[in-house]
Amino acid sequence: MKRVYCCIVVSVLVLFTGISFAFCQNNSPNNKPPYQIRVRAEQESAIYKKGEPVVFHVRLLENDKPLAGKEISYFIQGDGSFEKKGTITSTDSVATIETSLNRAGFLKCTVQWKDASGVQFSAVGGAGVDPLEIRAETPEPEDFDAFWNAKKEELAKLPMNPQLVPVPAEKVNNPAIQVFDIKVDCLGGKPVSGYLAKPVNAQPQSLPIVISYHGAGVRSANMPISTAAHNVLALDINAHGIENGQPAEFYTALANGELKDYRIANGNDREKIYFVGMFLRVIRSLQFMKSLPEWDGKTIAVSGGSQGGGQALVAAGSDSAVTFCVAHVPAICYPTGDIEGNFGGWPGYLRGKTKETADPAVVKTVPYIDAANFARRIKAESILSTGFIDYTCSPTSVYVAYNNITAPKQIFPTPETAHAVPPKTYEIAQKLLWDYIERNRVPNVPKTE
Repeated sequence: MKRVYCCIVVSVLVLFTGISFAFCQNNSPNNKPPYQIRVRAEQESAIYKKGEPVVFHVRLLENDKPLAGKEISYFIQGDGSFEKKGTITSTDSVATIETSLNRAGFLKCTVQWKDASGVQFSAVGGAGVDPLEIRAETPEPEDFDAFWNAKKEELAKLPMNPQLVPVPAEKVNNPAIQVFDIKVDCLGGKPVSGYLAKPVNAQPQSLPIVISYHGAGVRSANMPISTAAHNVLALDINAHGIENGQPAEFYTALANGELKDYRIANGNDREKIYFVGMFLRVIRSLQFMKSLPEWDGKTIAVSGGSQGGGQALVAAGSDSAVTFCVAHVPAICYPTGDIEGNFGGWPGYLRGKTKETADPAVVKTVPYIDAANFARRIKAESILSTGFIDYTCSPTSVYVAYNNITAPKQIFPTPETAHAVPPKTYEIAQKLLWDYIERNRVPNVPKTE
């Protein structure tokens, strides 16, 4: 069997936020093959103008030293169905691949080389071309607001019936924080299910709200104890309205059974598509938190990564009370990108399809759950992040969402990152979040010790 060596991104899931961190590892038996291949855009930012030459630098190394005279193949994919392939020869410094894109979008350059024994080494580099100009070609549904307003009106008629079960103090392990396993009735047959954490003896109308949403998968909510210790009302909900705190086998059984392939379930029906129920739980989570007497009536922050990042955009776009939004590598954005010849986003309802081969019912349905359409309605200060070699939640899909936001915003792009969030990016976003919380605190509220 032939082996393939490549620089891959290993994502370590942080369940609280649904965010991944990135680091590189070689998948060799000794974890350090003698050869390495690298590719990166020449410009440090990896951002270019339309029609401007985009140059990728390629290095082939043997025991960390340049290996010259070897034929390297490359394949470039880009938005607008752009493709280019060829070969270059390695040098004792860097070899170059030059291309360009005459439209706003992204390019991904894959380089490959085989050693004498047939073992293949590969790497991927990314570049953006006028990413702040990227827009979806497919318009949002004319009745987008009417559809979701009707859902919210129906939801408002359903009593929340909140159930708060105290978590034993020995499991919380912080006498200043109390935690509740909560359920709140919702439409769609599943409740909002998560953990609420708040400071003991919190005063009425004194605390900001911080809500976190989960990435893809099937798992329990997490106890946001460290978040609540910042003197806030903290809520972490699981994505599916399922029981919290169960053995691993419980979630494995759901993932292999009832929730298997939930991400693409009923993609041809806007009433049954899975994310409508998920988004209703997002909306309900906000309604519940705003009902708590301790909320200061002023500040609500939402956050998440990947699927959780998409939910954070939906939360901010569906409720103008949200004032701060962090969406790392957000999913559920720009699902129609694939049939426009662009890099679309997870969950990929239309991946591999064209306008001619796609199911018209799916094409009509998915814009209703496009988080980029919700982003257009965001009033909150927002932070997004993306990696230029992310094949899961493509940078194209993230920029469509980002460019739709008209409120104050920042984006943190990382050219060499796949579907992950570098620790530095995460730390910066967290600092911005907590600085915002502190700047907007209700005066004269004592901090929890």
